[in-house]
Amino acid sequence: MYLKYIQIVNYKNLKSSVFKFDKGANTIIGENDSGKSNAMTAIRILLDSTFFYNTKRLKESDFSDSLGDWRGHWIIVSAFFDEITDDDKTNEICAEIIPSEENQNFLKSFIRCEDNNYGTVTLFIRPIKKIRNDLHKAKTKEEFERIRAGISLTDYEFFYTSRSQADYTNPEIYNALVGDLEQGEYVDPEKIDYEIMGNRIDILSVWQHISLVFIDALRDVESELRKPRNPIRRVFDTIQKDVANESKDSITQKIQELNEIISSIPQISNIGKEVNGKLNEIAGLVYSPEIKVESKLKESIDSLAKYLAVSPSNQDDVDSLGLGHLNILYIALKLVEFEYNRNHEILNIMIIEEPEAHIHTHIQKTLFDNLKVAKDYTQVIMTTHSNQISEVSDITKVNVLKINNSTTEVMYPSAGLDDFGFDRLKQKEFPLSLCLERYLDAKRSVLLFSKGVILVEGDGEEILLPALAKNIFGVSLDELGIGLINVGSVGFENIASIFSPQRLRRYCAIVTDLDTVVDGADKSNEEAAKRGETRKEKLNNLFFDNPWVEMFYAPYTFEVDFAAIQENQEFIKTIIQSHYEKPKTIEKHTSHLSGSEAERYDSVLTLAKDIGKGWYATLLASKINCNAILPQYLLKSIVFASQDVLNFTILWKIFSYRLSCYEDAEFEELRDQVKHTIELEEKTKIIDNFVKDYPSDMFSQLVINRRELLNG
Repeated sequence: MYLKYIQIVNYKNLKSSVFKFDKGANTIIGENDSGKSNAMTAIRILLDSTFFYNTKRLKESDFSDSLGDWRGHWIIVSAFFDEITDDDKTNEICAEIIPSEENQNFLKSFIRCEDNNYGTVTLFIRPIKKIRNDLHKAKTKEEFERIRAGISLTDYEFFYTSRSQADYTNPEIYNALVGDLEQGEYVDPEKIDYEIMGNRIDILSVWQHISLVFIDALRDVESELRKPRNPIRRVFDTIQKDVANESKDSITQKIQELNEIISSIPQISNIGKEVNGKLNEIAGLVYSPEIKVESKLKESIDSLAKYLAVSPSNQDDVDSLGLGHLNILYIALKLVEFEYNRNHEILNIMIIEEPEAHIHTHIQKTLFDNLKVAKDYTQVIMTTHSNQISEVSDITKVNVLKINNSTTEVMYPSAGLDDFGFDRLKQKEFPLSLCLERYLDAKRSVLLFSKGVILVEGDGEEILLPALAKNIFGVSLDELGIGLINVGSVGFENIASIFSPQRLRRYCAIVTDLDTVVDGADKSNEEAAKRGETRKEKLNNLFFDNPWVEMFYAPYTFEVDFAAIQENQEFIKTIIQSHYEKPKTIEKHTSHLSGSEAERYDSVLTLAKDIGKGWYATLLASKINCNAILPQYLLKSIVFASQDVLNFTILWKIFSYRLSCYEDAEFEELRDQVKHTIELEEKTKIIDNFVKDYPSDMFSQLVINRRELLNG
């Protein structure tokens, strides 16, 4: 048995979310404030017996901001457990959570289980029955709103059920359960639909058989290890029954002897005599109790557990360890504790917030890899910001969070990935999810963290494009939330497949060359052009209906298309002059830049080959400035990939930077106006006028392309 899904409805920024987990180590990835901790807290509210959460701790901020007025709405947290074995079913709690029959009318399409081997437990945080009844009986919308306005947090209750099979993220199901508050409608509480809600359950019986431990990101391991109920004590409580009776008797005898030795020490027995003397002085012989001071070490073996401590083999105390080693030690102890308790509980869940805290990057990877082996007795759920942990995460066990206004979306990178449409025979032998997982391990996890991605095929684009963006627009690709990935080939579809409506809903721009034939150019060839057209046809067929992936084709190659723009030729000339020594060679290549298309094509590719494409791009990156011009296909790729973050604030920053690039006196008044403009309406007007008057400026081109994209 393991936790497969958690549905979270109306809790903080998780308006309507489903998290998918598997056995072993699972990862939740997301930027700051995306809802990782909120998801963990929701799971704890439902399943963690040590995290008792009731109406006294409920806050208005616990309700989703997207609700507007929270009053009357419900918070729902529902756990779906899968693969309940026959051994599990011998436990009485399993009989209480397994539905008597499957009802696919309520289950979402991705929840498919066979042989009735699943169970559910659900928490409804809802108004008490009187409030629900009053809302239902309200005669008018005005009366409904008046009752609703009087609701306080103390009018809420915690109601637990089992066997529910409902998809609570479905608005129709939610309305059938609660009502349509915007219309002033509330469901009659006397007509509880148990088919939707399930059967009421005593949550204490669930907590007795599911062990959940939470390891906070801001953990004080040293303090945790000194608590009475530390992992060592919990392990000892489990195994003490296995201690031989001979050992117990021997320990009892030695403790008795130790108590006698301690009590017989004169200085200790004298304490009792002195206290008795004082009692006689202040109360007299008649009313004074007779006391004695003696050692009372408990003789039972379980009382000795509090004296057990862990320490380094070469040190006296655990506080000699650094924070990183303490974190690793604590996680190891918790796993050992779960190993010993697995025969007492049907499910062990370990939630770790940011396991990378205080841990060296190499150890992070090792830690995560080794946590995977815990699948036989422990399910691990981790939240992380760490690239290292993300790189080694099993992509089929990753939930990626994306902030969308005030709510968060949960995305599953591997959903349907192995069904992505190309050579099925190869995929059976090499599943795409496995190949992509290895790619993330070998490369970077920028795919999972970026707000948008640009895939390029070579070193030239990888090196020069960030420099062009920074010099031309005054903002880096990182500031735009764009991750740039050099695929190192033209196999874009393998990586781009992760972006889709059912997987990662982030924009991915594919930038590749068409290598169109140039008449008269020695270095142009028809075979390369045919490969370019074939690649274009293939990519267009694969992604034509995918709104999250778009292709941007260089007419020729990146180096040639960059050089075709007159303003960029000045930068290339400096590279020619610094690389070649012979004046004739310098003159030839310089003149060819502004010569025919064929001459420019051959000269630029010769220069790039002589220097090396990567180094050529590096040299160019050191020479370019804000006067450089981006080829249109590259500009469009940046606009496409950054459309989720390219807001007015960033546009205004880019505009201000572009104005600073002009030394012309005609822009002095405009620069001064920009510095003192505060109102959004006036800023918008300034930008509109600039785009109209200077349409060829790179900022204007950025705005024009963005408008075209947004307008479809």
